[in-house]
Amino acid sequence: MKEWKIEQGYPLHQHLLFWLVVFCCYCIANIEDHQTVSENLVTYATKVTIQAGVAYYLWLFALPRYFKTGKVRSLIWPILLMLILLQVVAESRIIFLMEPTYPYTYRNNIARNEEVPILLRYLNGITIFFRNPAIYLPPAVGLMALQYLQKQRNLAELKEQQKNNELLALKNQMNPHFLFNTLNNLYTLALKKSDKTPEVIAKLSEILDYMLYRCNEAQVPIQREIELLENYLGLEKVRYGKRIDIQFDHQIAADVKIAPLLLLHFVENAFKHGVRQELDQADIQIKLQASDDEIDFSIRNSIPNDSQESSSETEGIGLQNIRRQLQLLYPKRHQLEIRKERSRFGVELKLRLD
Repeated sequence: MKEWKIEQGYPLHQHLLFWLVVFCCYCIANIEDHQTVSENLVTYATKVTIQAGVAYYLWLFALPRYFKTGKVRSLIWPILLMLILLQVVAESRIIFLMEPTYPYTYRNNIARNEEVPILLRYLNGITIFFRNPAIYLPPAVGLMALQYLQKQRNLAELKEQQKNNELLALKNQMNPHFLFNTLNNLYTLALKKSDKTPEVIAKLSEILDYMLYRCNEAQVPIQREIELLENYLGLEKVRYGKRIDIQFDHQIAADVKIAPLLLLHFVENAFKHGVRQELDQADIQIKLQASDDEIDFSIRNSIPNDSQESSSETEGIGLQNIRRQLQLLYPKRHQLEIRKERSRFGVELKLRLD
């Protein structure tokens, strides 16, 4: 059975708790103004009941009409109707309940209105437009403010969940591709009965351990990413041997954190488009610097002279996914430059960590 909720906000029991807190605050703060406990309870039970009626009239009737049309005039008539009804109920409470039941407490009010006709008391403009709103509206404003904050929190949680789902989908697009390439490398070495096969298995095991168990957090220490890149580069060195020259320089001045697997995708892309098709020697230059407030990463790779790939093909789905991940993980805090020259392809990435 679904729990009944008002406008998909706080559940019913939380609304009841809110009004109970308001009632108790009134009773405790004004206990010395009343002769008996029953008078105190009756006074503020009736007052809080009217306040609750005002709150839900605005919430469930007046404001929805305004938000539906977006026109101020659609709010004017419901507000005027509310003020009139509020005056009738509030003044009737004083005239027919509070003054006759507790004449000593309301003696000044009785004396002041002794010669005033009841009709004029109902038509008192100051009470209608100023005094009643000041007395009966504050709890309604507080309740709606809490409801608004709750909705904003729910929206934030929903957006965060959507972002996480999208990131997971993007990672799932990338990781199988990486694993497929590595297993192909291992298969080739196994066919050749290479002595390097155990080394490849060990490095692959470390990479899988990291990807499956140690990079599930939103941010990981950058040193872990460096170890991942070194293992990956080690695998590729085994595969290509003297056909490739790899330089990986990293200077880490601070123990900063970074979103996992971002840098690996750039390195993998360099091998895919710069090394795999090279018949002669290829080269890859990687630089990584990290300070307290910024991470600078750059990678450049040679392009085969006979490569027929266009610029858009070079970027491919891999870099498109990386761009989307950067938008989700580092919104307005990243700068990505991709350059393709005649014989070299380069990527420069800056991440602000503030």
